[in-house]
Amino acid sequence: MANQHPIVFVHGLFGFGPDELGTLKYWGKAFEVASPIEKRFEASVGPVSSAHDRACELVAQIKGTLVDYGEVHAREAGHERYGDDYTGRGFMPEWDQQHPVHLVGHSLGSPTIRCLQHLLAQDHWGWGSNHRWVHSINTLSGVSNGTSLVFHFGADEKTGLMSREGICATILQVVQLYTAATGGRVKLDDIYDFDLDHWGYKRDRNETLSDYLERVSESRFLLEKDNAAYSLTMQGAFENNAVWRTYPDTYYFSYVTEKTWKEPIRGKYFPTPTMNPFMALPSAYIGQKEFDNPPIPVEGFQSSDWWENDGLVPTYSQMYPRVSGDHAVAGEFDDASPVDLFRPGAWYYNWQRGMDHLDICLIPPLLEPGRQEEFYRNLFVRLAALPV
Repeated sequence: MANQHPIVFVHGLFGFGPDELGTLKYWGKAFEVASPIEKRFEASVGPVSSAHDRACELVAQIKGTLVDYGEVHAREAGHERYGDDYTGRGFMPEWDQQHPVHLVGHSLGSPTIRCLQHLLAQDHWGWGSNHRWVHSINTLSGVSNGTSLVFHFGADEKTGLMSREGICATILQVVQLYTAATGGRVKLDDIYDFDLDHWGYKRDRNETLSDYLERVSESRFLLEKDNAAYSLTMQGAFENNAVWRTYPDTYYFSYVTEKTWKEPIRGKYFPTPTMNPFMALPSAYIGQKEFDNPPIPVEGFQSSDWWENDGLVPTYSQMYPRVSGDHAVAGEFDDASPVDLFRPGAWYYNWQRGMDHLDICLIPPLLEPGRQEEFYRNLFVRLAALPV
């Protein structure tokens, strides 16, 4: 095999790390599948934090350092500069240009790992880092251009920002959806806190989730841009894609999940009967969402482009960064595509039709129980075969 660069997995919104929820595994069968790459690591970053803050937590876990959100960023956002200390506990203390990593991000993990590469390229931490510390970027059901679902949960269509009114109820509604979609196995009320210590919001041991969120909703955290909700909006993605580059020495792969059908008369999209039933209503919302005015300044914006989805994210958003910036696109590939097809510096995308947003990680497809294992087996072989 061409390389043994370690693989680092990064969860999405309301995600969790190893052993945080008992035997439930966020990455499903991924760590049970044999891999030609020996070292695989599973990160745990802020479940409701912004892509920037999550990226800073991720880099500290890989390198084994104190979390540093950046002096300027922390001052502008209004939170503490430093977070948890991972000194002596890093996945890969020798991490540098000569020892890069493969990054795999699901959902919100997509903007997280792209932000991480951007910060490395800017030498954000003063280590002498650059974009070559990342050998490949792999997005699974990635929210690379935002999702229209955030507007269903209260984000303003013009600004992408949440309003103070009802913000606690909105988050609780999302929590209930997530709990139901995982068959009750992810009980977020049992999670001790939401890793918001740098905001000064550590959950008390006997505090209910609703009481905790009521406290958080009174802060500027959820009302401005330094949070997961804004990172998932079309507006947030438009701003980020204009800044985050697609770099010439990195391989980029998007895996697009989809589980809807197109109504022939109006062209709307609806969830298939095998979609996770608790994502059916969000899927139907995305599949019919009409914008009176484009939420982002994209020439030729059409609401219908954003209708096909996997239950939580439009496929249009998952394919590659497209709403702003200059991001080269190489085209589609499948499991039979030879590795010498791939060139660094451009995005390749792969369709995983018949898989919803959680089929690819938490819960294998009910009617195709072996498909998730096959997906990760092919992914690992592909990454190992990439040239150094």
